[in-house]
Amino acid sequence: MSNSKISYSQFLCLFFINRIVMVITFLPIFNAPPKNQDVWLSVVFMYPFSVLTSLPLIYLCFQFPNQTFTSMIRIIFGRASIVLSILYIWFFFHITAIQIAQFVEFMATAVLPETPIIFLIVTMFSVCLYALKKGIEPLARFAQIATFITGLSLAVIIIISLKFFDPSSLKPVLEKDIFQPVFGGIYLCSLSSEILTIGMINPYIVKNKNCILKDMTRTIILAFLLVDIFYFAITVLVLSLFGYPQASKLSFPFYSAIKVLSVADFLERFESLHMAIWIMGIFLKITYFMYILLIAVQELRNTADYFVYAIPFICIIVPFVFYIIPDFISLDRFMSYRYFTFYSLIFIFFIPLFTLISAKIKLRLRKK
Repeated sequence: MSNSKISYSQFLCLFFINRIVMVITFLPIFNAPPKNQDVWLSVVFMYPFSVLTSLPLIYLCFQFPNQTFTSMIRIIFGRASIVLSILYIWFFFHITAIQIAQFVEFMATAVLPETPIIFLIVTMFSVCLYALKKGIEPLARFAQIATFITGLSLAVIIIISLKFFDPSSLKPVLEKDIFQPVFGGIYLCSLSSEILTIGMINPYIVKNKNCILKDMTRTIILAFLLVDIFYFAITVLVLSLFGYPQASKLSFPFYSAIKVLSVADFLERFESLHMAIWIMGIFLKITYFMYILLIAVQELRNTADYFVYAIPFICIIVPFVFYIIPDFISLDRFMSYRYFTFYSLIFIFFIPLFTLISAKIKLRLRKK
């Protein structure tokens, strides 16, 4: 296990950047329930669901302050944990591959359509390898810089877009029923695979032993609040500019919205600002999940260095990505609410909840 340590504020920055990066590109809620202008309500509902989904992992971190989630599973379930550990390695591997595929989809479709895909992948992984070698602490410091730049840039874009705000684009409210936006909020929550990083980064966070539960809960509440504020503002901007029918047909709604913004008819091309923060964000997201994947493998193999697995896993991920990317429609279908919601919630909520209940039962039996 690495000796690197990060603060709660650095973890918050890592969490924020990882969650917001796909929001500023794909805005998946426009292709999920309620499938009308009430999508902004789904973003509102996302916040409480995301915090509630995080609670099992937060409580596990309180009970096992010096363990990763995969280590907690091994302590609680013994030999049976091998199956769960392999499942989580698959999940981290799969999420990393999906992120690379989505990176390629955006770059090859909207930005650099003539650039060979292999060049995009090799370039990204080359930079990620360097960052992986340095460890979690430098990555967290970079996340602090990226959070400041991203937050400031998005704030500027949102302020500029205020003149386009149209309250009528949000009406009628609850056109169908309240259950559709609620389900949309659950779907958005399921896209927060970053919730698992609460458990995986747990031993690398510098903690006050008397305030672990309070500090972690406060960090997650604040992180999701920041994400939800920007998510809400971006959703309202896209609805105001395009309306729901047109926005739902766009592959990259926020990117398309930024391209039409201008100030006094002379200050334009804000998409370059979008590209800058998006490249920083996707680099952090891919590297972060690769780091967690390697940590999980290191613990399963019980070896001293996680980095020795970096190149072998990259050599596996690259062909897997090429298997995914020929059919972006299938990838988008898998990432839709019909399939990804339950798939993700199994890993980020149901297994951690089962683990927490098992830990409580085991602790009570020992006391008896």
